[in-house]
Amino acid sequence: MHTLLVILHVLTVVICVGPAMLLPWLGERALRERDGDRVHTAGRRTMLFNALTLVAALFGVLATTTSDRYSFADAWLIIAATLYVVAVVNGAAVVPAVLARIGKELQDAHGVMDGELLEQHRGRLLALSGLNLVFYTAVVVLMAWRPGA
Repeated sequence: MHTLLVILHVLTVVICVGPAMLLPWLGERALRERDGDRVHTAGRRTMLFNALTLVAALFGVLATTTSDRYSFADAWLIIAATLYVVAVVNGAAVVPAVLARIGKELQDAHGVMDGELLEQHRGRLLALSGLNLVFYTAVVVLMAWRPGA
């Protein structure tokens, strides 16, 4: 049973975390092209894939509970879980909200936006997306490396 849960965990991570990490960058590209509809779409998809990572987390929890080798007291698992929670909140709530606000502003302005305002939005989006990329990368590294285990 443990092996099946680990396989399901890894498969759902591959399917969900990759897009969750990279979809905000499509929103940034749509922002540069001043396409409010595509910015909105990127926000919805970012939220969806970040929420779907909860399925991977569930399989990870089940795999850990059935494991004889790992426990929730392992430092690498505590750190990875904490970083994951920060990443999923950022990716499922903060980044999509920023993309929705930017998309609405672009739609209301019919694609015309002041260059300075555009760069402010772009900078905020890049910072939040970059943080998400770093957090998810750190979680993946910790899960693969398992230092001290």
